[in-house]
Amino acid sequence: MYTQEKIEALLRARINEDAFNIERVYFVKTDRRCNPKKANPIKYSSGSIPVLVSAPHSVRHIRHKKIKASDEFTGSLACMLNRLTDCHALAVTKLYGGDPNYDSDCIYKEALKEAARKNRVKLVIDLHGASREHNFDVDIGTMMGASLLGKKQFPVLLKKHLNDYGITSISENRFTVSDQNTVTRYVSGILEIPAIQLEINRKFRVPHQNGLDYCRLAGALTEFIKSVGIGYSGR
Repeated sequence: MYTQEKIEALLRARINEDAFNIERVYFVKTDRRCNPKKANPIKYSSGSIPVLVSAPHSVRHIRHKKIKASDEFTGSLACMLNRLTDCHALAVTKLYGGDPNYDSDCIYKEALKEAARKNRVKLVIDLHGASREHNFDVDIGTMMGASLLGKKQFPVLLKKHLNDYGITSISENRFTVSDQNTVTRYVSGILEIPAIQLEINRKFRVPHQNGLDYCRLAGALTEFIKSVGIGYSGR
């Protein structure tokens, strides 16, 4: 099937509308804090492909005692990729008092560790959001290659699939900060699993307003995740 036909198939399947509904149900904008001992603030969806898609800023979070904005539609994108590929997905659903992409002691990272080790995950893709003002569609963060743990083919393969879906403005290593405990740093350094941090321009994160570009991104990431999974099938 040609790429354009695949995009049209995703539009007909209304995955952009599904993403909007998932966001509205699970990833609500609110400053109301929950007690993580009483209500689990993390949503995990299991899969069969040894790739885990992470969305640590899917809802508002707290850093240095200040509430920070969420990276909208990263949580619902992780859920959609779980549905489209049968990969694993992990996202925060409630403001619980910390920042999963900054804190060292972190319930999100503990949940990620449990899921990754139990399922022998071979790659973690950590989703983040960038504003429209940035001059890129997607930025691929790998800590200057260090987080790949030798798997240099991953960003090459990812860029190929992004290009196939018409996403061509791709930068590298604009945002991955090596002196804080990002998910990418934690996964590669502590769990010893290759990790990629994706910063996604808001243009591709408004499925209710721009379904075409949302489906381009979802299609490209679907192809990438499946290709990684094929590489590990039977192992």
